[in-house]
Amino acid sequence: MYKIRAGILLIVISWLPFAQVLLWIAHNNGELTSEQSSNKVRLLIWGIQIIIGLIGVWLVGEVAVKSAKKDGWKKAPANVWRICWHGTED
Repeated sequence: MYKIRAGILLIVISWLPFAQVLLWIAHNNGELTSEQSSNKVRLLIWGIQIIIGLIGVWLVGEVAVKSAKKDGWKKAPANVWRICWHGTED
């Protein structure tokens, strides 16, 4: 149950626009003045977000594959959703 919730949380976090918000703050405070430095920061943040998202997919994927082996691939999304909300596998 915790793996699914943590995985979903990590996937959602990986889609939040941290790069745009941090660049906006840095530009308004005069920290980033060139386009090249902005691009480097943006790529660094996006790289971290991609890694976070992949970890989330891995956590949810473990449970989804286990569920699919048990009940079949057609029932896997419903089983994962049920486990996420109710915390039970049966």
